[in-house]
Amino acid sequence: MPNLYRSALSASLKPAPQDGRRAGASLACWVASMLLVALGMLGCSTVETPSVVRAEPYEPTNFSVSRTFLNAEIVRVAVLPPTVPASLRQSHAQVVESLQQVFRSEVTKAKLFEVVWLDPEAMRSQVGLPVLNPDRPYPAHFFTSLNESLQCQAVLLPKLTSMRTISPMMMGWQIQLVDTQTVETIWEINEVFDAGNPSVHAAAVAYFEQQVQAGFRKPSPELVLASPSLYGQYTLDAMLATLPSRK
Repeated sequence: MPNLYRSALSASLKPAPQDGRRAGASLACWVASMLLVALGMLGCSTVETPSVVRAEPYEPTNFSVSRTFLNAEIVRVAVLPPTVPASLRQSHAQVVESLQQVFRSEVTKAKLFEVVWLDPEAMRSQVGLPVLNPDRPYPAHFFTSLNESLQCQAVLLPKLTSMRTISPMMMGWQIQLVDTQTVETIWEINEVFDAGNPSVHAAAVAYFEQQVQAGFRKPSPELVLASPSLYGQYTLDAMLATLPSRK
């Protein structure tokens, strides 16, 4: 700043000895004016943050049905535990065990039929069948045995096809509902839910906000994207919602 302007500014700010109060008031007014000007300039240079557009929640599409509604005669359905590839079972043993329990809970919540749970022991003692190999065709008498021995009109055959437990989480399922009398596939779905997809992310968060309760205080919706059990809940809920309904 040139010496001439510096001297003038110093003179304007220096209170006159004979009127100190008036000089102090003038200084306060000048400072307030400068602050208003600075705020005005800052306001003019501020750019509004654009609003964030949320993706539409994902809805499963890779499924097929042979009938619009479940027939009235399909009342009891045998349900096998989900089969799991050996590689997933070895690398994610605890997660797989928890997902088995989540699967039972979600199938029960659907309330579309009476569930008859099948485990290896029940297969041997009640149906007279050995442990099934999911990679091979089911024995010819498998469906007949379920119908005659357990009075099950259909069977649910689930399989966990893929899984990633680090962020972004990913989980894939294949499930079939088969008529035990006609061996017709009533419903089949094969989906992979990748939370890296914004639509899947939005659907998982929406499910958490609408369905999951945690006592008196709900945790962050993002928890569903960090918990394999909760994420499994979301994926199975979305898939089972595509089952044919009752009239």
